[in-house]
Parts: sequence; C-alpha cells; structure tokens
Amino acid sequence: MALAIVYTSCSDDDPQPPNSQPTIQVSDDIVGMTGENKTITVIATDPDGDALDFSWNIIESPSGAGANLTNSSNLNATFTTATAGLYKVEITVDDSRGGTASGIVTLYIGGVLPTSINQNTVYPNLFDDPTYPDYYTLNGIQVTAGVTFEPGVVVESGADVRLWFNGNSSYLKAEGTSSKHIIFRGTDKVKGSWKGISIASNNVNNKFDYVDILHTGSSELSGQKTAIHLQSNVSAKLSIKNTSISQSAGYAFYIDGNSGVISAFENNNFNNNNKAPMRIGAENLYVLDKNSVFTSNGIQAIEVSAAGNTNARFDNAGTIPALSIPYHFYSSAELRTTVTFEAGVTCLFNSGLRLWVAAEGAIIADGTASNKIKFSGLTAAAGAWFGFELASPSVLNLMNHVEVSYGGSSGGRGANIYMFGSSPGSQLTITNSTVSNSETYGIRAASGAATLTESSNTFSNNTSGNIRQD
Repeated sequence: MALAIVYTSCSDDDPQPPNSQPTIQVSDDIVGMTGENKTITVIATDPDGDALDFSWNIIESPSGAGANLTNSSNLNATFTTATAGLYKVEITVDDSRGGTASGIVTLYIGGVLPTSINQNTVYPNLFDDPTYPDYYTLNGIQVTAGVTFEPGVVVESGADVRLWFNGNSSYLKAEGTSSKHIIFRGTDKVKGSWKGISIASNNVNNKFDYVDILHTGSSELSGQKTAIHLQSNVSAKLSIKNTSISQSAGYAFYIDGNSGVISAFENNNFNNNNKAPMRIGAENLYVLDKNSVFTSNGIQAIEVSAAGNTNARFDNAGTIPALSIPYHFYSSAELRTTVTFEAGVTCLFNSGLRLWVAAEGAIIADGTASNKIKFSGLTAAAGAWFGFELASPSVLNLMNHVEVSYGGSSGGRGANIYMFGSSPGSQLTITNSTVSNSETYGIRAASGAATLTESSNTFSNNTSGNIRQD
C-alpha cells in the first residue's frame, strides 16, 4: 500500500474572498420646525467586519437657506435651521475596499409664526402633502396688518393659541382651491386643542374659501368657545365659502351681536361640533344658503342672539331661508322692516322672548300646505315664549299655512299673537294656519284700530280662548 500526502500552501498571489457591500438604515422622515434641534440616526453594518467611514451631507435645501448638521457620533447627527422648507440629508458609508451604501433622510421643517404681525405678509405653501405643517403657532398671535395664506398651507396651533386679527387694517385672506385646501388645525388633533380665530376687523379682504378648521374651542372667545369669532362692536366682516369647520369644543361660527357681517356664505360644511354650528345676529340669517351642510353637531340649529339684553333687530329688508335645521332665538326678534320667512322655516324662541313687528316693519310668512312655517317655543309647553306682538299697520302682514304654538305667556301680552290697537293700529291677514297651546289666548286684538282678517284657520288648546277682540 502506498500513502501519498499532498501539502498545499497559500501565497500572496492567491485571490482574496470577494468584498461584501456594507448596509445602512436611516431614520424615518422627520417633521419639525425652525429653531428646533432634530436628531437623525442611522444603523450601518459591514458583513466582513470592515471599519466604516461615514459622510453626512445636506443635498437639498431651500434657496439661500443655512442649516447646521452636527455629528455627535458616526451614527447620530443633530440638524437645525432658521429657514422653513424641505431638506434632504444623505449619509454614505465606505468600507475602504470599494464597498459603499447610502441613505437619505427627508426633513419637513415648518416655520414658526411670530407672536405679532404688523406688516402685510404672504405665507406660501411649503409642502404638497398636508400631513406636514407649513407653519406652527406656538403662542397667541396678534395681527394688525394683512396676512395671506396661499393654497395648500397647513397651520398647526399649540395649546390654547388664538389667532387675533385686530383693527381694520388687519385681514385674514385664506383662499384655497378645490384641490389645495388651507388647513388650520391643532397640534394635538382633538377637540379643544387650540382656541380659534378671532376677527375684529371689517376689512373686505377677510375671506375664507376652501378652508378646513379643526380642533378649536380650548377656551372662550367673547364668552363662547368657537372656531371663528366675529367681533360685533367693530362690525367685523368675513366672506366664507367652501369651508369645513369640525371638531370644535363649542360653536363652529360665532358673532357676539347684531353688527358683525357675513358678507358671503356659500357651500360650507359645519359638522361634529359640540354646540350649534352657528350663533349669529339677526340680518346674517339672510345670507345663509341651502347648499351648506350642518350635521352631527351638539345642537342642530342656527342660534340667533344679540349682544346683552338687546333684541335681534332687523333694520334692512330680506328673506330668512328655510334650511335643513331650525332657528333658535336667544334674543327677541325685532322687525323694523319687511322680513319674509320662506316656506319651511322653523323658529323656536327661548323663555320670555317675543317676535315684535314694529310699526315700520312687516312680516310675510307665506307657507304651503306641505311646507308650513312654524313659530314656537324651545320647549313644548304652554307659555314657553311670549309670542307675536304686532304693532304694524302694513297691508303686507301675512301668515298663510303657518303654525304658532306654545306662546302666550301670562307674563307677556296674553296671546300667541297680540295685535296693538293704538294708532296707527295693527293689521294682519292669517289664513290656513294653526294657532295652538297658548297659555292665554290664541289671538288677541286690542281695542282701537287693530284689523284682523282670518279664515280657514284651526285653533286648539288655547287656555283663555281662541280669539279675543277688545
């Protein structure tokens, strides 16, 4: 038997095993704001155990922007900038044997709005994706000049922040488009996250179009929690179209008296707010449109209220439209002009309130058999409100296919419909209507010059009687 033993050896000319590429994992995209330190982290490995060299570079930034990138180790860096916009940081690892790997981190850095704005300023859209805020409000802001937000802008507000537009030189112009809404929302993204928007300016440039407002009502604006507040005593003005207001811890829209002006109101959607969608003064009812939607609010009604103990006063003629929800009056209505109630309107009055048609006013309430006009109390109880007080001699005064109920409080004039007789007297034609559940009379015409024309009416459950003519 022969045994052969073969020896082999390695020389410097033998081929090396192939180099394996290193790998790198970078952190998710980063969302932040100017002046804030943001930490970027990476994980890098080399299958061969080779030492790795790291390089960090800002490869994309807004024009003229300065940014600081400070390494605390090969695997971490701190990023900060004073300029809002989109940044990209590339991290590359090299194993010194021809193997490299790289990753890119995108940073969405929004701007921080100042606490005072006293020069006209335009804020452009920075990011196409509304997930990323373009601007942050960390503290309340007082604006005494014009502010314009361009389509697509997202403003995110911190706890209890108010945006206050103060003085007629100030305005808020937020005109988006159907594809690029302007969004005002809270950082916490819950009801009551921030305070809201207060407008004390009658500037014609106060305009909302294709705007979304969310998460307001952390505390009161002029006595109420609300998303939008118009200050009545300066006749604040706002045009609002194609706008959604939701998730308010109070109202969506609030005017603290009769004099605030809604200059336009079209195609809006107020939903999922804790209180009513709107609490406004008298003549703003005229501009409300049937295409706007009011759903899933804590109170499904338009509330009508004047400042303090004054009346909701109608000085200019107009028509109150029939909406999908009723009107709730928290101030007495005072008609000093001709006011038309559209067929289908429902008006409910709080305790102790009345609908007063003054001598220079007139009421036209011309319903249909299938679409009646209703005037009643907020509670279905006799005497829940005072009822009508008619001092107008106008031949225009008409109630047709109308229901008047639960008025005639004994603390008032003593009827669902009371007609003054003193000169020049009052006049009313009422037909095809129902007068019911008065705590006193259905209709009472005082002695003197009151002229009542009635036919085809139904009277029921009027405690003192149906018609009394003194």
